[in-house]
Amino acid sequence: MKRLLLAACALAAMTASAAHASTFVTWSAPMPDGSITANYGDTGIAAGDFTDVFDLTFPTGLTSFTVNSTFTTDPHQDINFSSVVFNGHAFNIVSTGQNEFRVLNNISVTAGGAQHLVITGTSGGNGSYDGVIAFTPVTAGVPEPAAWALMIMGFGGTGAILRRRSRMLLPAIG
Repeated sequence: MKRLLLAACALAAMTASAAHASTFVTWSAPMPDGSITANYGDTGIAAGDFTDVFDLTFPTGLTSFTVNSTFTTDPHQDINFSSVVFNGHAFNIVSTGQNEFRVLNNISVTAGGAQHLVITGTSGGNGSYDGVIAFTPVTAGVPEPAAWALMIMGFGGTGAILRRRSRMLLPAIG
């Protein structure tokens, strides 16, 4: 009976299913200026092609991304990115091969709409990648009082010149 139980446990251990890939996004607390950073990625990606879609929401501002994958000597950990796209903007390829690295800088985002980050590639069997999102809010500028004063003086000066020109008499050509 003990041998049968031991054999059943061994058989169950050999037929255990593979771990499923796990995508993640971890947001930091907003800074006083409203900037936010996040880490994102996927681990335990099964062999073959994969597509990960991250649906993100940002306020109005600028966002930048990096994504990378590194493996040492085990080809099962290798990730080869086919494409990395955020809202239709393709990431710039910095390096490929053992150390894959792509970057996208200062892309404008508008509040109220979903933002889509789509990562496609091929995994060697137990691949993983990660990246960083950096967001900076953009606020409308408010003119300083000195700028308002300069603008009003400019309009006043323009009006004075136009008024003076209308009083000048032109000599009669005879």
